[in-house]
Amino acid sequence: MNKKIHIGHSVILKLTVVIAILAVCVILLVYIFSILLLPEHADIHTKQFIHLVLMILVALMFIIGFIFIHHILNPVKKLIVAVNEIRKGNLDYKITFKGKDEFGHLAEAFNAMSAELKKMIQAREQLLLDVSHELRTPITRSKLALEMMPETRERASVTEDLKEMEVMITDILETARLKNDQITLHAKEVHIKELISKTLVSFENQKNRIIANPVSDGLIIKADERRLIIALRNIIENSLKYSSPESKKTEITVFDHPDKIIIQVEDFGQGIPEDKIPFVFEPFYRVDDSRSKKSGGYGLGLHLCKRIMEAHGAEISIQNKQSYSGIIVNLCFKK
Repeated sequence: MNKKIHIGHSVILKLTVVIAILAVCVILLVYIFSILLLPEHADIHTKQFIHLVLMILVALMFIIGFIFIHHILNPVKKLIVAVNEIRKGNLDYKITFKGKDEFGHLAEAFNAMSAELKKMIQAREQLLLDVSHELRTPITRSKLALEMMPETRERASVTEDLKEMEVMITDILETARLKNDQITLHAKEVHIKELISKTLVSFENQKNRIIANPVSDGLIIKADERRLIIALRNIIENSLKYSSPESKKTEITVFDHPDKIIIQVEDFGQGIPEDKIPFVFEPFYRVDDSRSKKSGGYGLGLHLCKRIMEAHGAEISIQNKQSYSGIIVNLCFKK
């Protein structure tokens, strides 16, 4: 959320105050000289007229100074808007300012910077996609070769590694598809109860660690069921991964509000440091920097969840429970 610029901290106000102080000083000097130069026998009306003229001059100088400074610093406001747009990921945003002064050069430099930044990000993403596509063939060949090998501990270990690579590649490619504005969601009426049931099929061997609270048969959303299953499955996997078998079960609850439906996944694991929560939806971000197998995957799961939710015009949020005793993830769908 963008922070509002408080008028008390405005550069325009500060400069206007400076001009106003200078104006008052000038008017005071004129006033003092006018008193000294006025004849002693000048009547009260003449003096009042001079005082009124001086006050009008002060007001006019203040207004003119404010308008002048506001016009001069208007490009700064445009720059603030542009910075906020870039911060939100809108790298196509440009500053429309054609001045030839320092602000004009600053606008040109900013637009050039955002264009180069976009090129760098696109090049990185394209490289990642190309590598992901190319890896599929050697992975397939490796899996075929493993089928010819006898059952050993080494074969099981390599098979597990290949499965992890396949999951990572699938997540990368799916995320790339969801970034494409032309992507078409295969939307249909999806019953929330059936969505959760189909998702839990993947957790048959861990169903004793999951509680799915009753859901009304009438709760329906229009969505791409396959992709929502991917998102919900990733969230449940994270909940189980970061919860010990001895902790309370991961709990799935659906809340029906007048304007929205929320699917909530609550666990009783270790929680996430508050300063890291804003970054958990970033691609390849890991709360645990060790990147070991025991501490999790590759930082793509929650990013993919966010992309899926955004494609549906929905929202995903995550928060710690009290005393870091687990986290709550909410999938919020508008009715």
